[in-house]
Amino acid sequence: MLKGSKPLAAAALCLLGLSAFAQDAAAAQWVESGRTAYLKNSFFGSFIQHTCNAGAAPIPGYPGSCPNDAASGWTANYSASSGQANEQLMACNHNPHQLGSACYGLAYAINGQAYAGGLPAACSVGARAVVTSTSVETVEIQYEELDVDTIELAREYVCQ
Repeated sequence: MLKGSKPLAAAALCLLGLSAFAQDAAAAQWVESGRTAYLKNSFFGSFIQHTCNAGAAPIPGYPGSCPNDAASGWTANYSASSGQANEQLMACNHNPHQLGSACYGLAYAINGQAYAGGLPAACSVGARAVVTSTSVETVEIQYEELDVDTIELAREYVCQ
């Protein structure tokens, strides 16, 4: 080899290794785990559903209890993201007596820490997050009667 080419070759190998790492990091993305919680509530009725995994039958209770909740962090992430999304609803001036009045909330939580908005694009492989969206809206049902629909949907994501 030529004199001085060893450091150059070492630098090239180092850059090649970093580029492979960058491709792996860039390839990581959020994928739905299949775990969800859904609540629709109004004066005239409500609907509650929770699933533990994709393809699993819904279980009663909200947000429900799954055997692997503690290991996945679902409970902490759900509680944090739901709290943040509901704070956004409370800060909005929803009028239950005005047709069409609506408010929305969106938050996510990772490791039990909540943030406003949707999931960030970048993630660390293996990380789990729960995204919760909430809404409250005054709707007309029949005979010009008003009702208030409250909906909360939580979905768990895994970074792969």
